[in-house]
Amino acid sequence: MSRIHYRIISLTLGAFLLSACHSVNLNMEKPRVVTQAENKNPAQDERTDLPSIYHPLKASSASQRVINAYKDAQVFYGQAEYQQALTTLTANVLPKTSSVQFEAYLLAAASASELNYLADALHYVQSAEKLAVARRSDNQNRLKLTQASIFEHVDDWLTVINLRMDLSFSLPLSEKQKNDAKLWLAIQSLTQNELEALFQQQKPLLNGWLSISEILRDPSLSIEQQLTMFSLWQTGNPNHPAAISPPHDFQVLSSVKDMAPQKMVLLLPMSGKLERASQAIVDGFFAAYYRQTSARPQVTVINTENYPNIIEALAAANNRQPDIIIGPLQKNNVAQISRVVLPYPVIALNQLDVNQHPKNLYHFSLTAEDEIHELISFAKQEGANSAAILSTQDTWALKQSDEFRVAAETENVIITSNQSYANTPKGRQDAIQKLLLVNESYGRKSLVETWTDTKVDSVSRSRRDLDYVYFVGKLNDAKQIRPLLDFYFADTIPMLASSTLNDSAPDNSINPSDIERILFTEAPALLPTNTSLNELPSNQNSNILRRLQALGADAYLLANKHTLFTLLPSTKISANTGIITMDKTGVFHKRPEIMTYRKGNLVYANNQLFFKQKEDTQK
Repeated sequence: MSRIHYRIISLTLGAFLLSACHSVNLNMEKPRVVTQAENKNPAQDERTDLPSIYHPLKASSASQRVINAYKDAQVFYGQAEYQQALTTLTANVLPKTSSVQFEAYLLAAASASELNYLADALHYVQSAEKLAVARRSDNQNRLKLTQASIFEHVDDWLTVINLRMDLSFSLPLSEKQKNDAKLWLAIQSLTQNELEALFQQQKPLLNGWLSISEILRDPSLSIEQQLTMFSLWQTGNPNHPAAISPPHDFQVLSSVKDMAPQKMVLLLPMSGKLERASQAIVDGFFAAYYRQTSARPQVTVINTENYPNIIEALAAANNRQPDIIIGPLQKNNVAQISRVVLPYPVIALNQLDVNQHPKNLYHFSLTAEDEIHELISFAKQEGANSAAILSTQDTWALKQSDEFRVAAETENVIITSNQSYANTPKGRQDAIQKLLLVNESYGRKSLVETWTDTKVDSVSRSRRDLDYVYFVGKLNDAKQIRPLLDFYFADTIPMLASSTLNDSAPDNSINPSDIERILFTEAPALLPTNTSLNELPSNQNSNILRRLQALGADAYLLANKHTLFTLLPSTKISANTGIITMDKTGVFHKRPEIMTYRKGNLVYANNQLFFKQKEDTQK
């Protein structure tokens, strides 16, 4: 019965559609065959059908518009107009099912990553993973390649290495060499602590990469010794990708092994107000110098204070015809030599606010810029994207808080509050209340009580839009701030700081719990397990002198590796101040370790322990 009804419905619907165009007799007999001659009718020849008002849109037209929008986004991305690319994709491509939807999500992820929108980038990758086409093996590779690129932007090198190691087994042969090159750069970016943690995984292929990285990390080895050790490793591991196609570092080392500097000049203020700092640099320099087992260069130390100005001191250095000059130290002196012709390479031990990158001038210093970048990346890896700034009112502290603010704006970190405080109990309390909006909460409570003439009970809680506090001050300042944050229900919010916080070892009067949940950057040379500067006297009351010794030791290392950096700009070396790289303007950057105090002991910090609330949603 139901079958008959369906036929009636179909017939009725068909009749309706036909009748919309012409009248139709549904009860007509079976038509007879009409010959062509019979069908000829002059009246019909003159008849012209009315034009149809129904023009169905071809399916390919809508798809083509989506494809064209995707191509536009590709052009924007190629021109580094990442926001425009992302806007085009989100408006015209991503919401629509199409043949390019998977590729569009990956392009959106790449664009968001370039804009420092980590959470958005990962969201686009997750959306791409949900598409049916993502199950294809080649698209699985593309997903991992995109993820690796995203995590490279936030310096999450451990995640990058895990992804690229997986790709080593799944990529076609034609793509493996490029992946290996990026895997190598990620391994070279590891801190020593991270490298040792990966060794514990006991993965033969990975351990091969880590082993050759350790060869380059040993500052006591000359270039020739490093090449010899790599050759021995190749012989013992002939089937490893790095043995078959050595990293570019070793290829360049082969060309510069006979180019080690023969003469160096140290250009420092060895008397006057900066004598102590200069002596620490010289001590570190010669500690590295005497640790070198191969032939060592001739070194001359020139006291800049013995000359009327830095230009004459520089002329005295040039008269020595050195292969490289290290110094000067003062910023104003660096500014002066940046305006003259430099016949020999100069590694200045300070950095200019505006770097014109004159020929032969390089910069290596202990500025907070690199440390701030590392802290922001460390927090971003767990989705922490909002920060408050709290600083003492010292001039150097206010300057550093401005540096963090500028860096945060560049890296799309939301600044919820920016407070400096007078170093008094009331000054500290007022600043914390403003930072956490406690004062506003008290104000609203008081206003309600005034309006209602009734005592109001309220429950205090920490603000929800704050991931961490960037603190600028010393350890003795921080020990008074941490308990205040805890008191105002911000005990889950960590404090982040540069190495300036760790100016000295904690004294016995400090309650260990008052300096926990404070994360700060530190040079590897100051870590308890590091022995590179053990032969030098240390002063626990002045960590800055130890950092200056590390600066001097690394200055000697950079003087020896200078040619390598100029020939291979992607060079990364593990050193006393951190993982050192050089940018396009000749500035050497450092990736420090991130530490914290636990029960009074200095230990490595783990971001997952401090940003738990973001872990599940962002990674």
